[in-house]
This record gives sequence, structure tokens and C-alpha cells, in this order.
Amino acid sequence: MNVKLNFWIDVATFLGFMVALQPGFTGTTIHEWFTMAGVGTLIVHFVLHWDWFMRLTSRYFVKLYHSSRLNYLMAVLIFLGFISIIVSGLMISQHFMPFLGFHLESRFAWRRIHSLAANLTLVLLAIHVAMRWEWVKAAFLRLIVEPFRKTKKVDPVLVEEDGM
Repeated sequence: MNVKLNFWIDVATFLGFMVALQPGFTGTTIHEWFTMAGVGTLIVHFVLHWDWFMRLTSRYFVKLYHSSRLNYLMAVLIFLGFISIIVSGLMISQHFMPFLGFHLESRFAWRRIHSLAANLTLVLLAIHVAMRWEWVKAAFLRLIVEPFRKTKKVDPVLVEEDGM
């Protein structure tokens, strides 16, 4: 798996989700269109991890470490959370679905499901990040911090003895 690609897809997905959690920040129209665009990053994320998912699925009941089982379970729950958010979001859509020609009657239950799914998925994502913190930290250091360390050049003017 390409660490760089995986890291930036994860960052984009996470930041997009955080922005989407605040529709008052962007307004309903932008919230709906932004989150539908965000579905693309989710699809890319799931496609990139498909081999891992299928490998763990085939070994889930045979030989698998407890942490791998927990990580697998978290991935499934997060996936179901996002599916719930997307479906309920489409059901309460005021702009995206009408643009496509669908005029759905907005129901209170779908709004509650949407809000609950978003909040539970946020908790699951926080747990997922905490479980993978060593990888997140290592990828951050490798991709963000180390390039600056390697390109840091000392200007001889700044290190003169008299300081001028």
C-alpha cells in the first residue's frame, strides 16, 4: 500500500467529514454537494483497502490477532456508519436530490437517523484513529516533518560569529 496516497486520502476523508458535520458552517446547499463529492474519497479509500478487507474476511475465524479483529470490526462499523449517513442524507436532501429530479418528502425519522449516524460514526472514527495512532504519527513524520528536515539549509549569514 502506498503510504503517501493512503495518508492523504485519509486526511481528505477525515477533514471532509469534520466540515460536513457542521452544515451551519457551509449552508445546506454546499453541505449536500460537498458531502456527495466526499463520497468519492470514501470510495477511493475503500478500494485502496479492499485487499486488506478481503484478506481479513477470509481469516477472521481462523488465525487472526485480536487487534486485527477489532480493527476489522471498526472498519465494518465505520463503513456501515457512512452508508447510513449517505442514505439518510439523500432521504432528507433539499438540494441534491431535487437537482436530480427526485422530490422526497422529508421525514423527521430520517433526520434523526442522519444525525445519530453522523455522531456515532465520528466516535468510531476517533477510536479508529486512536487504534492506528502509531501509523498516523509515523506517516505524519515521514510525509510532513522529514521533508522539511532534509531540505533545511543553514544560511551562513545567520551563523556568523558577530551576528551581523
